[in-house]
Amino acid sequence: MEIKFLKAGSGDCILLKIENKNILIDGGNDSIFLIEEYNEIVLREEQIDLLIVTHHDDDHIKGILDLFKHIEVKGGNPQILNIVFNSPRKITNRLKIEEETNLLSYKQSYELENFLIKNTSIKWFTSTDEKVKSICENISESLQIKLFSPDEETLLKYASNKGAYLNSDHRCDWQTSFKILNQNLDDVSQDSSLSNETSIVVFVEFNNVKILLTGDIIPKCLNTIIDILKENEDKLKLDFLKLPHHASYRSLNSELLRKINCKNYIISTNSKKHYLPNKRALLKIINNSSSNDQINFLFNYGEVISKLNIDKKELSEYKISLNPNNKNSGYAINI
Repeated sequence: MEIKFLKAGSGDCILLKIENKNILIDGGNDSIFLIEEYNEIVLREEQIDLLIVTHHDDDHIKGILDLFKHIEVKGGNPQILNIVFNSPRKITNRLKIEEETNLLSYKQSYELENFLIKNTSIKWFTSTDEKVKSICENISESLQIKLFSPDEETLLKYASNKGAYLNSDHRCDWQTSFKILNQNLDDVSQDSSLSNETSIVVFVEFNNVKILLTGDIIPKCLNTIIDILKENEDKLKLDFLKLPHHASYRSLNSELLRKINCKNYIISTNSKKHYLPNKRALLKIINNSSSNDQINFLFNYGEVISKLNIDKKELSEYKISLNPNNKNSGYAINI
């Protein structure tokens, strides 16, 4: 299996390939490499077997819209079999009703809804649909995929009230050393936005390698998901964890980090919005690690590393490595 964390602007775009099957999670807000990957999939006479839109914020959905526009311009049929997309109008059974809104993410969601209404060959599900589990199970016998979804009440609340779709701390901590940041590090400020609470989290296991893809999920929900996955174990053993909300420190807390045993953390952003990733997010992970082993941070945009201003002394003292993208298109992992 190969998993690619594509360069996709400030957002997420993750492509999993196993044998001749392809799973796409989000599209970021820069679609150059996504469209290249899609064209290669079509040339191989394959398809996207499952497309998951974790939630409809701009930096997750815009690239998907670009992809559908690209397909329309080429005049072909979308080579996409299934999509999981918690669209507001689908959740509220209002697909036939046109609704005006000034909120960017809702406009984009409405646009994607219209693409899917026109392209009836794509099977469209919400994440709470019982059929989604069987779709995940049938992709490959050697691949386990679990979707952790917001419940119907949360989805309905968000779909109905058009809450704010962005919740971020715009303070920059890149110029401050770990030592100084550590003096005032706490879990008081936590993301609780309803938009991010609706984010789908994807757990992947292949050949005993476990990967957790967290979208923009809020700490309260991620903590619950970790408890479910670790079952009766003291800690959840993960080989890779994509950090939620592009490594925002408000998306992590000590409670959930102490339940995880992981050495490899993926950061997906070009750092051109909201001063993400936060150095405080990396520091929280370091402080709550139960192992003395080196912690590896993997970046789909290598140029982000220099912005963090972490010097060689800090790398050694805090036992971390900062790893730039290993492909022109982003960071790829082969399992």
